[in-house]
Amino acid sequence: MITCPNPTCGANNAEGAIHCYRCGTPLPANLNEKEGKTKALSNSDTGPVIPRRKWGTARFDNQTVIVFHVRGYEKPVKVLFGNEEMVIGRTHEDTVVDIDLTEHGAMDAGVSRRHALLRRQNETIVLVDLNSANGTFLNGQRIVANEPRILRDGDEIRLGRLVLRASFEEDLVLHDE
Repeated sequence: MITCPNPTCGANNAEGAIHCYRCGTPLPANLNEKEGKTKALSNSDTGPVIPRRKWGTARFDNQTVIVFHVRGYEKPVKVLFGNEEMVIGRTHEDTVVDIDLTEHGAMDAGVSRRHALLRRQNETIVLVDLNSANGTFLNGQRIVANEPRILRDGDEIRLGRLVLRASFEEDLVLHDE
């Protein structure tokens, strides 16, 4: 186990992890303690097999639907992108958002009321952090507030501690199952 060096976190992470699963802080590299240099691995060293990531498509047209699979929840969040912009967050008192993650434990996971924004840009969708309290991460990297990042099929989004996997699906009929 690798303990997160962030004094406000301290979460225990799996061996080989690069970033803390809870707060996103980079974890210490596997250093040679005597020299302070990174240990060189030989071809015979065995370790976890990490599959190469195949980047999904960024193309998003009028027939495409975004499906967010929320970690720890069976029912996905299906979004027909009708507006040019849609706010992701949680409903609270007089705050109403387009993509409400309240029933997916958003408040306990540190999701802000108006956490992030999805914006249609040409034939793509971009993700924008709305200066949220606990940050927005795209594929493990924290994104800068108000700086758009292209969303691709298969991307992992983390809002606070709530993790979602985005998938783009064509001609999906939206209905409650």
